[in-house]
Amino acid sequence: MTTIVQARLFADGLPATGALAQLQVDGDRLAVTCGETQYTAASTALRLREIGTGAASGIELAWDTPTGVVAVHVFDAEALRALTGALASTPQFQALQRQRNRNRAGRSIGWLVVGGFVALPLLLVLLFLWQADLLALSAASRISVQQESELGQQMFEGLRSQLTLRDSGPAHEAIVTIGARLTRDSKYRYRFHVAQDDTVNAFAIPGGVVVVHSGLIAATRNAEELAGVLAHEVQHIELRHSLTGMIKQLGLSGLWMLVGGDASGILGSAAFELSKLKFSRDAETQADAAGFDALVKAGVDPQGMAEFFDVMRRQEAVAPPAFLSTHPASDAREAALRQRWSALGERRFEPLTFEAWPPQL
Repeated sequence: MTTIVQARLFADGLPATGALAQLQVDGDRLAVTCGETQYTAASTALRLREIGTGAASGIELAWDTPTGVVAVHVFDAEALRALTGALASTPQFQALQRQRNRNRAGRSIGWLVVGGFVALPLLLVLLFLWQADLLALSAASRISVQQESELGQQMFEGLRSQLTLRDSGPAHEAIVTIGARLTRDSKYRYRFHVAQDDTVNAFAIPGGVVVVHSGLIAATRNAEELAGVLAHEVQHIELRHSLTGMIKQLGLSGLWMLVGGDASGILGSAAFELSKLKFSRDAETQADAAGFDALVKAGVDPQGMAEFFDVMRRQEAVAPPAFLSTHPASDAREAALRQRWSALGERRFEPLTFEAWPPQL
């Protein structure tokens, strides 16, 4: 049976792009004709290989002649089917088929690997969103106190340019004095800062940085109320709420940057986000309870912590304070604090004394 198909011939004296030719397969003999020139070969002398990829794949038939290598390329689908039928019984074609099958399998595996790499970030993001709390807690447990302190200081330095700090004067002296009393036995070295800002707000940065807005200080009616706020913020650090919150805020990309050591570009923005971070109800309750105990241990009347809820209610009547949006108040929280205070019975506390209240910047 004779099979004739169109092909492109490559041989000595022809252009580099080859020339259109007619390929004829007759039994175990092959002939390719281009104009007045014809090349012939026995099927046993052929070397076959797959060329091209995907829809543009084809077969190359090559053999040696006295004047050099002759090669014929076939890409047309119908021509390939005809050629396949003509050469199917030859050892070279059977070897080619086995190689083509291996190539297809390799390409399939390659696409699976590529698809896996493409899908991996999405899968990790979905996993992070699904188990964000557990992953954040697990990541936080692997960060030492020293690492956390260094990280927190870097975050604060990145945020510093967005704050108008007033780290001297009566207001700063007040929060440093009260803060030192509340953190006397802490594993962290605390740094307390006053930011000149009329909003009623305060926030804690991992590793021992606490920032209090001047508006919050001005809103307190006595030093004990400010102590209650400071005790609450300190416990967000002691209980590592700020650290786990930061990890959740940064997400996967932030974690990869932290692991890779290139976190300078994200720490300032992360600190800014922490200033607006809304803690969970459980975290707020924990910080309340631990802060109350810290006040009692430091000899500060903890009633001020519960009374600060009145301050927030007064502020809310004018405009919702920033502190209220990040530390949502609730009747249950206030009731729990007042119940703990009542349980203290007749215990007396020496009042915190400052020259004037609220202290000025």
